Amino acid sequence: MPAFTLPDALVINLYWVLALLCCGFAAVAGGRSGRIGALMIITASVASVAGEQFGTWNQTHIPVMTIDFILLAGFYWLALRSKSYWPIWVTGFHLISVFSHIAVLFADDVRQMLYYGFGAFWSLPILLAMVIGISRDRLQHIEPG
Repeated sequence: MPAFTLPDALVINLYWVLALLCCGFAAVAGGRSGRIGALMIITASVASVAGEQFGTWNQTHIPVMTIDFILLAGFYWLALRSKSYWPIWVTGFHLISVFSHIAVLFADDVRQMLYYGFGAFWSLPILLAMVIGISRDRLQHIEPG
C-alpha cells in the first residue's frame, strides 16, 4: 500500500475511534453476544493491520482475506447462538466484504484503492448494525447488558 497521506491517516484514526466507541458500547450494553462480537471486531481489526504488512492490494490480499474468512465464520457462529438479530445483519454485511476478496481472485487488473476501499467500507455498517441492534434489543429486553 502506498504511503499514507494526511486524509488517509485521518480516516484510519476515525475508524479506530468509531470502532472503540462502538465495541465499548457493545461490550458494556450488549450482553454476552455484544462482548463476543466486540472482541471479534477488535481482534480482527488489529490482526488486519498486522496482516496488511505481508501482502499487496494490487491482487488478492491473502493475509487479510484469511482474517476476513475467520471473522465471517465467527460472526456466523455468533448469529446461530445469539437471541439477537444484529449478528445476522453483521454477518451479512461482512459477507459482502469477503466477496470483495473473491471478486479480485477473478479480476485481471484491480485498482488498489478500489479493492481496499470496498472491503473497508463495510466495516462501518457492521459497527452501526451492532450498536443499533443492541440498542433496540435493550429497548425490547431481548438480551440485557
